[in-house]
Amino acid sequence: MADSDDKRLSDDDSDTRPKILIVDDDREQAEQIGTFLSKFGMSVMLEDNGFAAVNTIRRIQPAVVLMDVRMPGLDGIKAAQLTSGPDIKAKIILMSGYADQIKRATEEELDVFAVVDKPLALRVLVRFIQAALHDGA
Repeated sequence: MADSDDKRLSDDDSDTRPKILIVDDDREQAEQIGTFLSKFGMSVMLEDNGFAAVNTIRRIQPAVVLMDVRMPGLDGIKAAQLTSGPDIKAKIILMSGYADQIKRATEEELDVFAVVDKPLALRVLVRFIQAALHDGA
C-alpha cells in the first residue's frame, strides 16, 4: 500500500470526523467494514499489515484502531504492543476469528479497549467503536 489515497475511504485531510484505522490483511473485509463505518460519520483509513499500522498510528493518531490479530509479518498483538504508551491516544480493538488468537490476545494483558471475536455483526462493531470514541471523553 504505497499510495496513501489507496488507503483512505475518506479523502479530506481537514476532516473533523473521528479517524478510524482498520487493519486487516483481508482487503475485502476491511473495505466492507470501512464503507459501513463511513455511513456513521467516521473518517476511515485502511492498512493491510501490522508494520504499516504502527507507522500510521504514530503519524495520524487515529481515535480508534480496529485491528485483526492474525496477519502475516507483524501481527495485531505485536502491533498493539508497539503502539502502547502515553504518546498514543488511539483506542485499539483487536479482533480475530480464531479462538486461540482471542485467548492469546486476552492473556497478553495488552492496553487495548477490547478483544472481539469475528465475525461480528457490523452494527455491534459500530457500538464497540462508538463506546471507544466516548471512553474517557
